[in-house]
Parts: sequence; structure tokens; C-alpha cells
Amino acid sequence: MIFFGVSNKKILILALFFILLAPSAVRAVNSGDSVNFYIDSNYDSSARSQTTATLVKTTSNIYFYVEKKWLDSQMPAKQNEILLNLDSLSSEFSNRIYPTLTSVFGSEWKPGVDGDAKITILFHPMKEGTGGYFRSADEYLKLQISDSNEREMLYLPISQIDNPEIKVFLAHELAHLITFNQKDKIFDVQEEVWLNEARADYSSNILGYDTSYSGSNLQKRAQTFLEKPTDSLTEWQESKYDYGVVSLFTHYLIDHYGIDILVDSLKSKLTGINSINYALKRNGVKEDFSQIFTNWTITSVVNDCSLDIKYCYLNANLKNLRLNSTLNFLPLVGNSAI
Repeated sequence: MIFFGVSNKKILILALFFILLAPSAVRAVNSGDSVNFYIDSNYDSSARSQTTATLVKTTSNIYFYVEKKWLDSQMPAKQNEILLNLDSLSSEFSNRIYPTLTSVFGSEWKPGVDGDAKITILFHPMKEGTGGYFRSADEYLKLQISDSNEREMLYLPISQIDNPEIKVFLAHELAHLITFNQKDKIFDVQEEVWLNEARADYSSNILGYDTSYSGSNLQKRAQTFLEKPTDSLTEWQESKYDYGVVSLFTHYLIDHYGIDILVDSLKSKLTGINSINYALKRNGVKEDFSQIFTNWTITSVVNDCSLDIKYCYLNANLKNLRLNSTLNFLPLVGNSAI
């Protein structure tokens, strides 16, 4: 490109400016390399905002990093065990999690902010009860957000690195990564948290992880729902009770009206309840969100298909789930009374 009437100094400044704005080239990385990462202090077990991690495994679509301090403290036998666990997880991701969820919801931003199609997964110590997280900040250049890691990235708890159920957490966070692309990048809108979490939590069911009910994510959500069914559906407080309510509602919604409700609401410029109503109408459903929510609240108490098909869960694992009949109502927002 030729610039007319521009000094060499200005050309150099412009060139540097565009280089800084351009996505980073695909990086050459080797096992054993250490990288400093920004992390979320709200989830880190020591409330840190940064950590150093070691690259322990690279596949065709993943970089696996483990916090260096923790990894170095492990005996060689434990380190080898970790690598074997990551072999299993990477196989599950490549052969099941990634192709299944992207075929349903669409792709993450690819090759993304860093120009690298691989997804980075970082294991670091997290607060008890944290199953992982996704930072949308990482999807921006440092010029835009200073603590961006400038890559498509997911964070998982190091305490669960040898737990077979880590695949459920990974699927959940991948759904968030996909949602960022499908909503934020494509439509320049941010999904409401409750619906973002609804899709992510339902991913375990899409993948068949909830088929065996005992010990499943669905069973845990059902138990949590029974503990506090009065928790709001749409007011997200980042508590375990939020997940219980949103999970049970989502299962009712999809079992009755189909997965396309989640998909079409995602692939819309609308968000939250408005996007659900759009998807319902698009799929020829006469009821709107409000009517379905009411039917679900009744279902949560009676759960009896003989009364009407709309007053029961269709998932066989939920056929015996009922709340105490003294419950007055389940709130869309705020708290209810019992």
C-alpha cells in the first residue's frame, strides 16, 4: 500500500498502530513453557488476579495449562496421573463435547482474537463449589481491556483435575464461550445471565451425561431446587440455588417444546425472555414465556401427566419430583413466601 503526502514517521506510527490492533499470530508453544495469566479473583482460592501456569499438553484443538506452583509441588507419579487424566479429557472434548455442542449451538469465535483455533484451558485453585468460569475479557485485545489474556480461554478448578465429572464442567464453560460468539460478536448484545447459564447447564443433558441420574448434574440441580424452590429464575445472584431453579425450568421448557427454543433464542439479536418468546413464536408454539412459566410452577407442585401433559415433567428422571403443596408460588423475580 502506498501513502501519498504522508511522512515516513507518520507511516511508521500508522503501521505500528495497525499491527497492535491486528490479532496475534498463531503462537509456537512447547510443553513445559510457562505463561503468566490473568485470572478472576472472585473465583481464585486465594483471591489472586494473576498466576503462572505450565503448558502440559497440546492437542489439535486445546492447550492445557496447569498452575505451575501447584504442579511443581506434585510428586512425579501424580504428575503422570494428571497427564493421563488430561488424555482422557482431551479425547472426550474432541470426540464428543466440542462436535456435539457446536453442532447444536454453533461455533465459538474461531480463530478468534489471537488468530489461533486452539482453545486454552487453565487449571488453577478455585474457591470451594466453583466448577469453572469463562472471562469475556479474554476475547478482547489488551488495548481494549488491559487484563485480557487475548485468547479463547476457559478456566477449570484444579481440585477436580482427576475427577471424571470434570467433563461436565468443561462442557458448561464451552457453552459460555460459544454464547459469547453467537451473541456478543455476531449481534453485539450481551445475553442475560440466567439464560446464558440455562444453556450452559443444559449442555450436560445434550451430551447424555444426565442419562444415568444417580450422581448426575441433573440430580444435584434437582436436590438444590428442592432446598430453595423460591429462588428467582431471572435475578441471578451467583448462588447454587440459582442453578437449581434455572436447570429445572430449562428441562421443563425443552422437554415440552424442543431444543430449538434454546438454539433459536441464542441465534437472535434479542436476549432473555424476549428471545425465548421469539423462539417460541418461530417454532409455532402458542404459549408465551409467561404461560409456560406458570405451567412449570404448577408442575413443580403436582407433576402429574394425568391432569394435563403440561403439568408434568417429561424427563423420566424427574417423574417423582414434587414440592411441598403449601408452596404459594415460584417467583419469576424476587422471593416468594411459603
